Amino acid sequence: MSTKPLSPQELRIWHAFKLMGEDVMERVGRDIAAGTGLSGPDFGVLSRLADLGQGEMRQQALAESLGWDKSRLSHHLTRMQDRELIGRREAVARVVFIVLTKQGRAKLDAARPVHAESVRRNLLSRLSKQQVETIVRVSNLLADEEEEL
Repeated sequence: MSTKPLSPQELRIWHAFKLMGEDVMERVGRDIAAGTGLSGPDFGVLSRLADLGQGEMRQQALAESLGWDKSRLSHHLTRMQDRELIGRREAVARVVFIVLTKQGRAKLDAARPVHAESVRRNLLSRLSKQQVETIVRVSNLLADEEEEL
């Protein structure tokens, strides 16, 4: 592994990459919060429960899909449970399932069109078809070998 610091050009690339994602995610999260009262992370949890788990997932699988550590997810889920967006169901051997509630489903359904419009306005409409294809290719190159986008 090289211990050589990043060059100025490498730093510019890194910061551009990082800020691009953060900026778009922040704008989309703000739009979701303004339109529905859900935070961006709330939307991420609810949408994964609905889309990946058909309304229910093991807590560990949910953490992995979000890229969050157990502690962060646990604290966030407690806040969501207090708002009746999700429930917890314990299974055998200390396995905990996170369950999308009726209220969580209703909030998610209200947030989906806000999310879609915001992604289109803050990302897709600003890019040409070729730029979108380039982003997808770069994303696929950078993805873990086991993952596919």
